[in-house]
Amino acid sequence: MLPSFSRGLRLALVLALGAGFVAWQGTDHRAFAAGDDEEEGEDSGDEGGKVSEDNEDPDDKDQPPITAGGLFTMSTYPVRELFRPLTMTQNITQIRVGLGTDISAKGAFETGGLSVEGQYGYSDNFTVIAGLTDAYNFKQYGFYAGFEGSLVYDLLDIRLAANVHRNAIPEYATFCNPPATPNEMPVNGMCGNAMATQDSLPSGKYSAGGTKFSLDLGFPFRYAIKPEIAIVALQTLMSIDFNSVDKDIVSVTPNMTPPPTTTTTIKGNGAKPDLNPSIGIATNPIPQLSIVAFAQLRIPDFDTSAGAFQVPVTARVEVSPNQKFDIGLEFTLLNVKPPEGQSPIDNRFISLFVQSRFGK
Repeated sequence: MLPSFSRGLRLALVLALGAGFVAWQGTDHRAFAAGDDEEEGEDSGDEGGKVSEDNEDPDDKDQPPITAGGLFTMSTYPVRELFRPLTMTQNITQIRVGLGTDISAKGAFETGGLSVEGQYGYSDNFTVIAGLTDAYNFKQYGFYAGFEGSLVYDLLDIRLAANVHRNAIPEYATFCNPPATPNEMPVNGMCGNAMATQDSLPSGKYSAGGTKFSLDLGFPFRYAIKPEIAIVALQTLMSIDFNSVDKDIVSVTPNMTPPPTTTTTIKGNGAKPDLNPSIGIATNPIPQLSIVAFAQLRIPDFDTSAGAFQVPVTARVEVSPNQKFDIGLEFTLLNVKPPEGQSPIDNRFISLFVQSRFGK
């Protein structure tokens, strides 16, 4: 049975849907012909102040390009990432396919995942989104569908998507560091190298967690400090959960009694919302090259006192040869605030992606 939502949570959801409806019904970007009064002024000769062909208006050169406001077509779609609108242009579709693998300290290249995601510009300020992502040989996946609409065009959007997803549960083991032999594990509490420490790390093996249904809410924001540099934030903000699961995250507790060990506990995730804000910086040193780095804070059930939150950090490099095609690489540190005894760079994931646009 689904848990009942508080009045405040229901109100937040209604406001989010209302904002999306406003974005959907937002104004179109159209130019209109001059009115009758303006035409009369132009036809009145000297009285109307008509500009002759030999004396063109000097202000014309200062007018914005015809693509100002996002009126792009496929032929004029920007190569530079930071010049592209936040929402997909009307009647243009973008498809992204990615292939990734775990490259953590242990178990590198033993698991992988494939993702397919799409965006369709229903209008210049309203985009339909959907996708399927997976990792760790489908032990972790997400299937989502929703929309992104402009609240302040090309500055602030609202993003709302229904999401069926589950997390992979890493299995931990104790390893010697530095090892006397590759992937050495202690025998009777001892390592071959007497000076080695004993670290508890994900072994490269994963099991499936519980499946959750959520509404993911974000307010994608981009502010260009300079044409080549922008702050990006709140691609995600929170997940409104509709069910609880018994297996979702792993808690690691160091044990300081000799020999040093760790205790791992699989924890659940309740039906309360999860806090997932993100922030980063994007730069376009040259039009064809985009570099983005961003971090996300993940706090299950909004419980900041539980100590179970994670901070994944992702760096993305993208090359755009033309308006229709991009190829890129994403490198993610899964948690830069790991439990004691782990390094922020121990757990890693990398993915290669290509994306293509087609339409009008």
